[in-house]
Amino acid sequence: MKTCVVVLAAGLVTGCSSGPGATPTNAQAPATVTSITTTSKSPEAIAHFAKGEMLLDNLRTEEASQEFNQALKIDPDFVLARAYLGQATPGPDGLKEIETAQRASASLPEPERAVIQGIAADRRGERAEAIAAFTRVTELVPGDWRGYFFLGQELLNQQKYAEAVQALKKATERNANAGGAQNSLGYAALRQGDAAGATAAFTEYARILPQEPNAQDSLGEALLAAGRFKESEAAFRKALELAPQFWNAHEGIAYTKFYAGDWKGGRAALDQAKGGATRPTDKISVDVESAMAAAAQKNTAEALRVLDAAEKGAGAQPADIAFIPVTRAIVLIDAGRARDALAPIAAAVKTAESGGLPGGLSRNLRRSALRARITAEAQLHDAKAAQQTSAALDQDASSRADDPAAQTAMHYGRGQLAVAQADLAAARTHFDQCSKEDETCKWQGVLAAEKAGDKAGAAAAREQLLKNYLRDAGHLLIRSRLAAQQS
Repeated sequence: MKTCVVVLAAGLVTGCSSGPGATPTNAQAPATVTSITTTSKSPEAIAHFAKGEMLLDNLRTEEASQEFNQALKIDPDFVLARAYLGQATPGPDGLKEIETAQRASASLPEPERAVIQGIAADRRGERAEAIAAFTRVTELVPGDWRGYFFLGQELLNQQKYAEAVQALKKATERNANAGGAQNSLGYAALRQGDAAGATAAFTEYARILPQEPNAQDSLGEALLAAGRFKESEAAFRKALELAPQFWNAHEGIAYTKFYAGDWKGGRAALDQAKGGATRPTDKISVDVESAMAAAAQKNTAEALRVLDAAEKGAGAQPADIAFIPVTRAIVLIDAGRARDALAPIAAAVKTAESGGLPGGLSRNLRRSALRARITAEAQLHDAKAAQQTSAALDQDASSRADDPAAQTAMHYGRGQLAVAQADLAAARTHFDQCSKEDETCKWQGVLAAEKAGDKAGAAAAREQLLKNYLRDAGHLLIRSRLAAQQS
């Protein structure tokens, strides 16, 4: 399954369970800590926690939440379980649980406190603080694989791939059956465009945990990236055989269909994914993919209809639908209706600045809205407005020097400002400085090269974007446009 921008899973010790290396269930750490402690007064609660932890390792967040809730029902003072419940819960409710756990963690052994501190910092978007906390975990318990897993995940989220791989390999060296760490190694390869390396890592993941649906789902994603659509679909279907409730595999199947040219089959698979999802936030995520698939086929009216319906869906929370106006704007800009896109962008900025969302989510929403706004302004050749938006993105990057998304957004903004000023050479310079993962920016670089008459440069940039088939709605749209330009 696609990795998220949160650090996944937590430290396991057996507490008062019967496994090896058991530690006391009170909050007193032993003189020499050999593993991350799990402090609870109930062996039964710890058993539920351990099960939930394994589910969270494998990105099965809904099932993990049920186990953490059971642990807390038995022991309401189980602080680490509360932190992990928050981690598995999206939006403000999840942050509230994490911050409650952090406030209650003062009497816990230091390894547990550091884990919770790292989880809280990650959710708030405090990147340097998260890395420091997880590094501290590895220093306190260097023999526990999970500390390196936490650290590797955080480094991966910050696109520090060499360091992430080093940490994740240390995790697998300490626990050869660490499926979560093996999964992250696969995504470290995939996010660097190495589909073959990702396939090898996910194949090992599936060997380690043959009954784990997420292992097959991840393998399907790597095979998809390599353009091996039939094999990819088979892996996704294997995930469903192992766990019919694993709705994400239907989403994976949809992409195999879309990229093979079977748009009807892809839409049907997304309908199955939405039908299998139980949380409103997941259903909305599938709706956004359906809308982008419609946009990729130039069916703007259908894309907007899907987004409108998703925004009004039952049970949706403000955080669940916060990004829909930005997606609506992207669809409109793609359709050449940049002026119509300005209203939903303004609504998104207002929501981001209202104080009603958690800090990290607000920053991401505002940044995404500003990116959409400067794209519309460049399309409208409004250099004066683009100058203001670019300045706002510059300021964001200056205040978030440790955030790769903020830095790449700054270059994207400067590139679009140059487009608005009809300075294609400067635009290409800035687009070239975007993160390799920022496909929208790289796509704009292709367009700028074509407008400048550099066919060879445009072809090279296009080829790089088309190297892998990604399980990403934005890539689906970009790939459709690039393919149309080639034909």
